[in-house]
Amino acid sequence: MTLDSKTGQRTYLTFGILFLLFSALFTMATISTGIFPAGHELVMIGVSVMSFCLAYLYPQFKENDERSRRIREKGMFYSYFFMLGYMIILMSLFQFDLLQLDGYQTVCLLSSLLMMTVFINLVVLARRY
Repeated sequence: MTLDSKTGQRTYLTFGILFLLFSALFTMATISTGIFPAGHELVMIGVSVMSFCLAYLYPQFKENDERSRRIREKGMFYSYFFMLGYMIILMSLFQFDLLQLDGYQTVCLLSSLLMMTVFINLVVLARRY
């Protein structure tokens, strides 16, 4: 069974809205308890951004043509350098004690930044090519 373009977009959009609502709920809960960022709400925000980006990209990536492969390749290439930048910034902030996060929070922050960076890069490159 294959999904048509509109059904696939609606599915990703629905999941994006659900994840956005869940992340808002988790964010409000962690802010009210005074432990923001706990970590998991950042991952939920990243998954929400990923779902919205996939809703935009679904019609273009449904056909596995040369254009979509090129967009994926360049998107991953650019995301690598963004991740290096994120890690350099985080290492500097930790070195000078400007940021106080534990290991779980740091991994969640990096994973959410990675998800958002990869898929936002794909959207930018899809609009560009």
